[in-house]
Amino acid sequence: MPIISIGILLIAIAFAVVCCYIAFTLNRLTYNIRSLGRSVVKMEEDMNHITPEISTSLQEVGHLIDDTQEKLQATDSVFGSLEDVGTSVQSLHEAYKVKRQALDDAQLEKKLNLAMKGITWSEAAIQIYKTYQTSKTNKVSEKEEVK
Repeated sequence: MPIISIGILLIAIAFAVVCCYIAFTLNRLTYNIRSLGRSVVKMEEDMNHITPEISTSLQEVGHLIDDTQEKLQATDSVFGSLEDVGTSVQSLHEAYKVKRQALDDAQLEKKLNLAMKGITWSEAAIQIYKTYQTSKTNKVSEKEEVK
């Protein structure tokens, strides 16, 4: 019988060790669950503060997107105009290319000389007009000084 008593004693000790281990594990689990509960409560409070700010930010982003869309629609006409200008420039280039092929170098030089003379005379006229305006302004200011 002493062997059976020793076996029962060992089983009882093993059962006590397992019970202590289970109690320790359950105690740690309880601590973790309480800590998790506090974290969830704190997270709920933080979310209550953050949610209105996020809603406000989303509304502002919506307004910015609407404003950007309106501005982009306003620029559509500008890009349409630029497309028209590009088409006009391309047409002008094609016309120039056709005319250039029809002219020989001598005729081109003659026409360019005429254009250069026109530019020169227009610059001379502008200089004369500026001189006239300056002298007219000087006469008016002299008359005002005399008075």
